[in-house]
Amino acid sequence: MNVVRLIAVLLLGVAASAATSPPKPSADSVRSEVQAFVKTYVEVQNKFDATATMELVSRKPGVASIAMGDITRGWDSIRDDVDSTVGSEGRLKLALGTIDVNSLGPGFALAFAPCTINVITDSGELQLKGALTLVLEKSTGKWKVLHEHISVQLPDAEGD
Repeated sequence: MNVVRLIAVLLLGVAASAATSPPKPSADSVRSEVQAFVKTYVEVQNKFDATATMELVSRKPGVASIAMGDITRGWDSIRDDVDSTVGSEGRLKLALGTIDVNSLGPGFALAFAPCTINVITDSGELQLKGALTLVLEKSTGKWKVLHEHISVQLPDAEGD
């Protein structure tokens, strides 16, 4: 009799936990969420909104940002870099192409897109082609940047 009760309790426990676990999000919904996040991330960076940018960056110790070969590690260092751009509004604008999204497992995603970066210099406007890559984690219901990498193709000496 005790064995039967034990099995019944175990089965009820398994059934209860299965009934209360949240449904797994569909690939389409994850892709849509990540694409919306990436667009928001670029929008706040284009506005040079340091506070809004840093709210989208993870505070995990391994967070990193790489731009043109410079590696910045840690949330505080990334914040310092973001703060150093204050006053540059209007001098740089990033535009994205199609955002591709790959799931890296539950709560993790890789997003990447071609981009165009328009830079206002003392000599005029310069347009560069490049790529943006983000590794994201969904934590407490919100996507956050764990790793960012942006690179550009430099024009050759002949101005191509």
